[in-house]
Amino acid sequence: MMTANLKSDAFPSSFPSLISNNLKRPDCAALFEDQPEITLKKGEILFNESNTPGSVYLVTNGMIKLFSLHNDKEMLEDYFQKGDLINCEVVLGALPTGRSAAAMTQLTRVKKLPVNVFRRRLQAQPELYPDLLDNVSDALRRTRQRLRGMNLLSSQQRVMYFLALHVKKAGRRVGFEYVLKPPLTHLEIGHIAGVGRQTVTTVMNELRRNRIIHFTRQYLIVRDMDRLFELSGMKEI
Repeated sequence: MMTANLKSDAFPSSFPSLISNNLKRPDCAALFEDQPEITLKKGEILFNESNTPGSVYLVTNGMIKLFSLHNDKEMLEDYFQKGDLINCEVVLGALPTGRSAAAMTQLTRVKKLPVNVFRRRLQAQPELYPDLLDNVSDALRRTRQRLRGMNLLSSQQRVMYFLALHVKKAGRRVGFEYVLKPPLTHLEIGHIAGVGRQTVTTVMNELRRNRIIHFTRQYLIVRDMDRLFELSGMKEI
């Protein structure tokens, strides 16, 4: 569980003026520039629930899942892609416990900073606070999306909505299409969308027949992103 304690001195006095800045903001990746990358194999543990993570992590490639165990059953808490920060809520006074993190893809890469170093560097660069809040709000939004999907969408729509969000963020735009290499397995997509592997396979084959997507084991192409969002029943964010 995680509890937050928003202290009055958590942000610099200049913080409000930073939010209104319409210029492109720097991001927290700058704090990790001098840190080496850690490469993880698929399934390799980044940290486990028996240890409160003492570092903040930046995902530089691939995908990380955050999960907890309940009677030996795994429950997905969140997932992180390239550019996302893991455990950054500690700066806001939150203390995440009882969670584990593992690589979802081959050659997943992360950088890490001890919490005290991350906090010190952040305080020295207050222009990065808006990006920190973006990372925290993104995590809350992903949780809200999954809860809404479970209650409002069919299992097929949940698969399509996750595909649209995931490929748009993690993929590369080529003309009007989006290309993702490598794609997640059907089992992994089902784990995040909260459906069975066979449902994912059925949905993706149907989307391929309708020429909305195309996929192999090496890549996934979304040919019509607008149509994919439309079929999911959810709006693009």
